[in-house]
Amino acid sequence: MVGRPWLKRRILNIELNKDFLSSLPSEIIETILVKLPIKEAVRTSVLSSNWKSLWTSMPDLVFNDDRDTTESELIRRVDKVLQVHQGPILKFEVELGCDKHVGEEAISRWLLALSKNELKDLCLNVDTYPNCKVPSSLFSYQKLENLEIEGCTIYAPQCFQGLKLLHNLTLCRCELVGITIEKFVSSCPLLESLNLVDVVKHGCLVIRAPNLKELVVLEDFTDLLLGAPKLISATINVDYMLHGLRDFIPAYDGCKSKFLRAIGAIPNIEELHIDSLFCEYLASGPLPVKFPVTFHHLKKISIHPDESRKAVDIAVCIFQSAPNLKTLCLTVPSQIIWEEQKITTISFLRQLEVVVIFGKDGESMVAFAKFILSAAPQLEKLVINRWSFYELVDGMGFMKKLLSLPRLSSKAVILVDENSNY
Repeated sequence: MVGRPWLKRRILNIELNKDFLSSLPSEIIETILVKLPIKEAVRTSVLSSNWKSLWTSMPDLVFNDDRDTTESELIRRVDKVLQVHQGPILKFEVELGCDKHVGEEAISRWLLALSKNELKDLCLNVDTYPNCKVPSSLFSYQKLENLEIEGCTIYAPQCFQGLKLLHNLTLCRCELVGITIEKFVSSCPLLESLNLVDVVKHGCLVIRAPNLKELVVLEDFTDLLLGAPKLISATINVDYMLHGLRDFIPAYDGCKSKFLRAIGAIPNIEELHIDSLFCEYLASGPLPVKFPVTFHHLKKISIHPDESRKAVDIAVCIFQSAPNLKTLCLTVPSQIIWEEQKITTISFLRQLEVVVIFGKDGESMVAFAKFILSAAPQLEKLVINRWSFYELVDGMGFMKKLLSLPRLSSKAVILVDENSNY
């Protein structure tokens, strides 16, 4: 190597760094492994002698990353990993689509293997028909903080004590046996986030959660009682397509206003999203002459009333109870002239900065835009949803009318955009 000092230096560097991977601190190696899919984490055992069995002590096990793996291979892989795993398992997540009987056996086997751990995060995403049964041993994991279950029938124990440390709960396409949603939720005193999709079968949805901050509901309910005084964000959609199409019009049952029962007990709400069917639900029965709660913290509303004037009254009632509103996303019904609505106060317009309009009738959209532009002193953006704009017969004529409208705010701009996340 005379005359080749660069080669000598390179060989020396290779010798000095011969086992660079082995010299990495264990904390760094663990961080790398946690970020890898479980299949790749197992393969790291060939990189270095120090890496050989590190994957067997990974605290987070996630099996939902390999779409090329058959379900039988996935089940064998999960079984093998749980068999050789050493140390605590804090998170277990699996996405499984297989025969119902095979799935039930696998889930029971895995829950038994995990029972010696103080599991904090559990996610079971199962695609079978009918639903896989999840044994009541699920509720023995009293250290759970996050629970997500999809496509399962969940059996509660006779002496159900709840999950006292649970913070986040997601149930999708699930059936509860031996327990109601009301009892499940109320037995989780620390619950902060709740997502429900296709769990309630055309009945009353009761949610009492003193610490709940975030709620997402897509359900086939006929009545709603919401008691969540700390709720900050709520998305409530009614989907009567979940269990078969039916012409359902909520009937007034003579009880307290559904409007008050549903959203009268969430005074700290900051963000509220409701669809047309939920507006229809709220509009069934009497509306309060004056809403008893002022939503001082409400900054964003996304509301989509149907063609009925009563549904529009619901929207107006909510607007007028939100004096600090910043963002409004609204579907403007056709043949509704907003200046004719009984808007007794325009205080909700004083802080308004962004308005996003959906709709099919250009004249009604222009009428609403005129109302907003003339009365919102802080308005920065009036956004026409792009897809609504494309459906208009005379889009250019519509825009000419909009652009010619007088504006109270010198900062207000009018634009077309498909994004409604302002």
